[in-house]
Amino acid sequence: MLKNRAFLLWLRYDGTEFHGWQRQANARSVQGALEGALAVVLKGKGSSFRLGTTSRTDAGVHALRHPVGLETDSRIPMDGLLKGLNSVLPRDVSVVEVARAPEGFSARKASMAKTYVYRVMEDRVPDPFEDRYSWRLKGRLDLDAVRAGARHLLGEHDFSAFRSAECDAGTPRRLLNALVVQRDGRVVTFTVCGNAFLRNMVRIIVGSLVEVGMGRHAPEWIASVLASRDRTQAGRTAPPRGLFLAGVEFPTELLAEGAHAW
Repeated sequence: MLKNRAFLLWLRYDGTEFHGWQRQANARSVQGALEGALAVVLKGKGSSFRLGTTSRTDAGVHALRHPVGLETDSRIPMDGLLKGLNSVLPRDVSVVEVARAPEGFSARKASMAKTYVYRVMEDRVPDPFEDRYSWRLKGRLDLDAVRAGARHLLGEHDFSAFRSAECDAGTPRRLLNALVVQRDGRVVTFTVCGNAFLRNMVRIIVGSLVEVGMGRHAPEWIASVLASRDRTQAGRTAPPRGLFLAGVEFPTELLAEGAHAW
């Protein structure tokens, strides 16, 4: 019997037409698309496989680098796995990198930190390209106020006020390492880094900071919302189309060299 090998696949996808990462019986998912491609590339050779991931993105959320652990008894080389998957995956999802991982590797347990990017477009006129990948606002944000509000969220806190009612995490405590807000032309980006995130946490943070940036609340309001631990006190949940999973950090010693799409 062949010994299983472990890999880490890095996916990139446009989440517009997907109902999130997790496989669903009656809806299109990223997991379903990847499993279908693996069934062609690996099971066509009589091999079995099992997947695991660190992140379950919601419907409409995109990814630049979404890590997925793969365990398989296949002997396929890494470059063959990369090319084979990209030859059969749908156009809105691709594998950009494959890396070898140690036996028993768990992407969820090994992850150290995650980075999300949220894009806001300041424009009164619809844009057929940007509207697919950003939240369009008709006003201009006061970035000084936004940054002042964001500082209240840095560090380890109980983020109950910034979690969805459907969140099933065992604890609401999370460590936010960085929250960087930048403007480039019409687009404002929120780059949020932390050890882990609650469901909808980034989108609720952005929705609340937009309230501050539009002058509806003072920056100190963010601190009071955080202290309240009450979701009803925070701002709206920003729409999913502006959110990108930008990357996940793993201990470098765990991953060997791999195959890259570029």
